[in-house]
Amino acid sequence: MNRRRRVPVPDRDMPIRIVHVEDEPNDRELVAASLRLAGLTFEIDAVDTREAFIAALGRGVVDVILADDHLPAFDGRAAQAIAAELTPDVPFIFVSGTLGEDIAVERLKDGATDYVLKQRLSRLPASIKRAIIEARTRIEHRTAEAEIRRLNADLEARVARRTSQLASANAALGERQDALRLSEQRLQGILDHSPTIVYLKDLDGRFLLVNRQFEKTHKLDAAAVRGRTVHDVFPPRLAEIYAKNDEQASKVESTYVEEPVLIEGRAHVFSTAKFPLIGTDGRPYAMCAIATDVTERKKADDEVKAARLEAERANRAKSEFLSRMSHDLRTPLNAVLGFAQLLESETLSDSQRECVQQILHGGQHLLDLINEVLDIARIEAGRLSLSAEPVSVKETVRHALALVAPLASKRQITLEFQEEAATRAVIADRQRLNQILLNLLSNAVKYNRTGGRVIVSTEEVPNERLRIKVTDTGGGIPRAKMKLLFTPFERLGADATAIEGTGLGLALSRGLAEAMGGTIGVASEVDRGSTFWVELTATNEPAQVGEEAGVADASLGCPSPRVATILYIEDNGSNVRLMERILGRRPGVTLVHAAQGHIGVTLAGERRPDLIFLDMHLPDMSGEEVLRQLWEDPDLRRIPVVILSADATPGQVRRVMASGAAAYLTKPLDLGKVLNTLDQMLTSAPPGAADVPGGIVT
Repeated sequence: MNRRRRVPVPDRDMPIRIVHVEDEPNDRELVAASLRLAGLTFEIDAVDTREAFIAALGRGVVDVILADDHLPAFDGRAAQAIAAELTPDVPFIFVSGTLGEDIAVERLKDGATDYVLKQRLSRLPASIKRAIIEARTRIEHRTAEAEIRRLNADLEARVARRTSQLASANAALGERQDALRLSEQRLQGILDHSPTIVYLKDLDGRFLLVNRQFEKTHKLDAAAVRGRTVHDVFPPRLAEIYAKNDEQASKVESTYVEEPVLIEGRAHVFSTAKFPLIGTDGRPYAMCAIATDVTERKKADDEVKAARLEAERANRAKSEFLSRMSHDLRTPLNAVLGFAQLLESETLSDSQRECVQQILHGGQHLLDLINEVLDIARIEAGRLSLSAEPVSVKETVRHALALVAPLASKRQITLEFQEEAATRAVIADRQRLNQILLNLLSNAVKYNRTGGRVIVSTEEVPNERLRIKVTDTGGGIPRAKMKLLFTPFERLGADATAIEGTGLGLALSRGLAEAMGGTIGVASEVDRGSTFWVELTATNEPAQVGEEAGVADASLGCPSPRVATILYIEDNGSNVRLMERILGRRPGVTLVHAAQGHIGVTLAGERRPDLIFLDMHLPDMSGEEVLRQLWEDPDLRRIPVVILSADATPGQVRRVMASGAAAYLTKPLDLGKVLNTLDQMLTSAPPGAADVPGGIVT
């Protein structure tokens, strides 16, 4: 049985949510009809078993429970007991055709709110309204009572604190003159040994008593101060400040202020507590002040504040740097890979096609290097975005194996997965876990011997952890080189071979694993192979079904579904020329170009294009500002906006998609995905139909 919980009172404008325990469909409909006839707005969750009843109570706010007394597999009395345990504040009304008066009285004694005979369902709407109002009133009364108790407790605590602070002074006030004099002497002795400034003033602002720290700080003798006001003792500007603070303190129980004090010509800051002393007649007769020099503390606080602001500035600078680097590194690659893809689709000689393939291969290798460098920079800057959730190990490993299968096939390497043991899920970011496994598997294939094997297995380890192990039959790693494995750009001599790589994969994988609360490790034996493993927190929670981001490739020669106008807001000339060449494969599409954001917004209003391609980095305003202005216009917001940007930072992508973009494609562009997105947008929605945020991210 679930623990008890209070059901909140629903908003009066919301439909009444009713759980109806009834097995007869006709009776269910009669109840609903009687409520509709009474003009009630409601939602009914009809159940006829114990399990369905408990589930219905757990699905959200329930306003009222209606229950028949007798059901074949359940009964109203059992439902009443469950409701009393799980939702004690929800009204419970019996609706039965056979409930006798004695049984009805017994149910009411057990806590039922009311009972209504099925023959008199016209009573039911009024009974429900009354029950909900009574339940709401009970909850409001309980809330008010709890608040009163809290306020009383708080008041008693404050009184106790104030009583403790004034106990010594109040006791001295009741003594006779001699006792008072003796008390003052004792008090003076105590105060003189206090490291803080303490003084008393009468209600006219004249000093009655000052301690030795006051004399030492202000270079004033107690006898010269006693009986005088601040205007007699201190410079005019300081005296005005002190007098104003005294006046404020006289109107409240206590006050804390910061006051300036000149010490040897230097300004210090003192934190001063000022409060009235109350006599036996309940009236204040003096004001006490306790002042502490907080100059150094204030200085330290200011330094901490400045350091925090500097750290925040540095974090913003890191984010801006990563965004700018992502943009500046990817932008030139967009032209290289884009035009190479166009050339690849042309009719070429074998020699020309080999040259184009070398350009594409080298460009993709450089893009992979850029992505890995930026990921490592994000990890080191603490700006890596993760979405931790239960992830199926079996599903993720299968996906990674499918991606490395072509590479393994070229080298005649067998891929094995001991999936019967991979039954649990791990807490991880699905995309990042897949990235780690691809790094480990591709290394296991690349550095393996021809005809070798790669085995993926799992192992449960203490503390609810699960290891995913990748074992190869390669040459192994010498012990002397093991400590260099996870060093960025360190390839352990493989850079002198024909095996491609950047030396960043393992360093990045370790950073990703640690960011997800995991670890990564290796065991290796020369001439026998290596086993790399990633260890993460295991869970029995059901794993979420993975969805692969992106869109399928499209043919560069397929015609556009219809005649359309595309507005491209982009300041980079090579990117514009590339888009002109791409859209040349869609004869029915007309491209309109705007080199600045404000021009793009104007053209969008004048030309009303069917689709807008938008870059994020424009000379006059950001792409986000352009998107905002488009969405502020009710007519323009219906035009789908596809972002084509070299800024691939996850935070940027999420923010822009939430702001209304229909798709986000990162540069360097995959031309097939560009055309596929174009065709999808023009086919799935007529001009101006995409007015809901969300869409394709690739």
